[in-house]
Amino acid sequence: MSRGLFRTFFLAGLISFFLSACNRERHFPEGVVATLSGTPISSEELRETARFVGLEPLASRPLDTWSPVLGSLVFRETVFDRLLEDKAKRDGISVTDEEVAALRTCLSKSGAPSHSNTPFSPPDNLIRRKLLLEKVALEIAPLPSIPLRQVTADYKLELDRFTAPEKALVKDIVVRSEEEGTAIIAALAAGSSFSALAKAKSLSPEGKVGGLLPPYAMGEMPDPFNRVFSMKPGEVSPLISSPYGYHILKLMAIIPSQQRAFSSVKEEIRRRLIATARRKILDQWLEKELHLHPVIVLPHYRHLLSFQEE
Repeated sequence: MSRGLFRTFFLAGLISFFLSACNRERHFPEGVVATLSGTPISSEELRETARFVGLEPLASRPLDTWSPVLGSLVFRETVFDRLLEDKAKRDGISVTDEEVAALRTCLSKSGAPSHSNTPFSPPDNLIRRKLLLEKVALEIAPLPSIPLRQVTADYKLELDRFTAPEKALVKDIVVRSEEEGTAIIAALAAGSSFSALAKAKSLSPEGKVGGLLPPYAMGEMPDPFNRVFSMKPGEVSPLISSPYGYHILKLMAIIPSQQRAFSSVKEEIRRRLIATARRKILDQWLEKELHLHPVIVLPHYRHLLSFQEE
């Protein structure tokens, strides 16, 4: 082989090596990430759990790009679900086709529409798994009876949770330049309609409806919008600068703080107290199971898959 031909083959091989290196998967190889009582837990099992709990975007990403918070959440759910499924096998708990069909009928009536404008219909295997896990969890932690006095006490203790803060009802005109804003303020002072100017000049989507914003509480909007809480109904603000442009605000009304009646929230409170009581029992069961079936996370994933809740 001539020296020139050898050099050509050598350079071609070298280029091919570097190209393959550049295109090679740069993420840590996936596979087994942990063991539960010596049985492997794979990255694919974590992905299945992520899909099962509604984190589909997370399931499509490389595992080492997951955040530790979400990674640990999915990991805990994976271990918990596997232990529940093991108990179902030991205790002979199963789900019938009739139960799957009944839940499917229920979902078809209440499910969110899909892109085709028809209710979302999960596959039977997901419905069956959901029912199975719920059955086992219900056996471990039956629904407790929550007396009315406990619901009433919780309502009184958590009044802030059931009290809507006062809110401002505001119209807004937003423009690009200070000069344009100053001209609009002058037009308002001369008697022009705020709504008409908002429809004609405002850059915000609310301009089409005369600038009316959804009611908001103190702190729910960028800081410049909070000044309306010191204004009087009907008052127009001076020109206000924000990252979105220049604003002119008109306070229409202050909606007083309102407390939700006990009768309208008592069932919501009861459901929350039931869920809290059951969660405590299930956590105690899980802790006991983990003493019998220890979890070991492989070294590379320990920063991502912490099993201890913060």
